[in-house]
Amino acid sequence: MTTSIEVKKAQLETAVHYLAGLLEEGSLIQHYDPETRREIAEVLELMLAKVNGLPDNVPDNLVQAAVVRAIVGAAENLHIEEALEREVFLNRQMREVEAFASIHGHTLTGWEPVSGEEGVEYQSSCRECGGFVYVSLSGTYNLLLDSCERM
Repeated sequence: MTTSIEVKKAQLETAVHYLAGLLEEGSLIQHYDPETRREIAEVLELMLAKVNGLPDNVPDNLVQAAVVRAIVGAAENLHIEEALEREVFLNRQMREVEAFASIHGHTLTGWEPVSGEEGVEYQSSCRECGGFVYVSLSGTYNLLLDSCERM
């Protein structure tokens, strides 16, 4: 009994999609950290999409190039996702600091980006007392007084 190329291709696609789903979900493949699993799953999905778009009788080196593009694309997608997660975290920290400052009578200036060990970080100061607060991925450094006093 011979299986047609189309059937084999469909079975392989199903298997790869299933493996990608298992990697993302993680229950059967627990010894990889979640970030590694997501990256491998992303590569597999992008690889299938790129290979499916190739015409028939493409040389092996072009198929391999499509796989390399899938790996590079997955890495770029994950870096974008990580950057967005960091920005969301920093924005949440800034809103919490603004609420604290307001409750204690401080009037903060706009947030200014500053360079730090972890990339972009932000600081703001009170217009009235000159105290300041610094927000980074590792934490918030609050040097505002418990109540705002003009300098």
